[in-house]
Amino acid sequence: MITLGLDIGSLFSKAVVLDGDDIIGERMIPTTGNVAREIPTLMADAIKAAGLTRDRIECVGATGNGQDLVKGADFREDVVNCVGAAAGFYVPQAASVIDVGGQSITSIALDEDGEVVNFMRNDKCASGSGRFLEMMAAKLGVGIGEIDAAVRRSSRVVGISSQCGVFAESEVITHVNNGEDKNDVMAGVCASVAKMVSAQGRRFGSSGVYTVTGGVANLDAVTRIVHEKLGGEFQRFPFNPQFAAAIGAALLGDAD
Repeated sequence: MITLGLDIGSLFSKAVVLDGDDIIGERMIPTTGNVAREIPTLMADAIKAAGLTRDRIECVGATGNGQDLVKGADFREDVVNCVGAAAGFYVPQAASVIDVGGQSITSIALDEDGEVVNFMRNDKCASGSGRFLEMMAAKLGVGIGEIDAAVRRSSRVVGISSQCGVFAESEVITHVNNGEDKNDVMAGVCASVAKMVSAQGRRFGSSGVYTVTGGVANLDAVTRIVHEKLGGEFQRFPFNPQFAAAIGAALLGDAD
């Protein structure tokens, strides 16, 4: 069965085409104020990348904050269930998932069959999320794709004590004004994010097998520290972890 999964997130919108459990096409765009008008093109580009035409798609699943903007979706599902489905299927040994999204961090507990049995989300504050990291990096003049390289150039970690975005931003600016190296401050920001991600990951215990999804999972400067703090057995999500929710939406469409 060929399915299309869409994750309309707060920072990025993703589309994935699955043929059974094989990913054959994917696309991602920034989520803008015009995303409702951009979704049809996003879908078409993902389908084209798969080498297919729209009539070959048998089911369209939507998730994410903007899932209601996907016209003609066959079903809509909460992002927690979609991430859980992707992790449970592709990392079958995982007992938990830490999903670091654009606006929140969610810890998800899975049973032996890969089904979601519980979850906890820090949805009252965006601390440690992709948006938090993006804001701090912007103040340092560092692009998201340049974060790992910046941290590798650092010689020490300049600590960021506040977990509040507003106060952390002020702290970052103060460090720069005091002459601290921007790479060292960036290392401190990543360490702060990793601390918050790890704290969320401990909600269901830090032992056992776990994986990390979401765009922040692509940053070694963050995930390396998370793995050190959590212990347990980390297994990398086998595809781009930023697409996990979209992959899950496509998987759930195949299961319906």
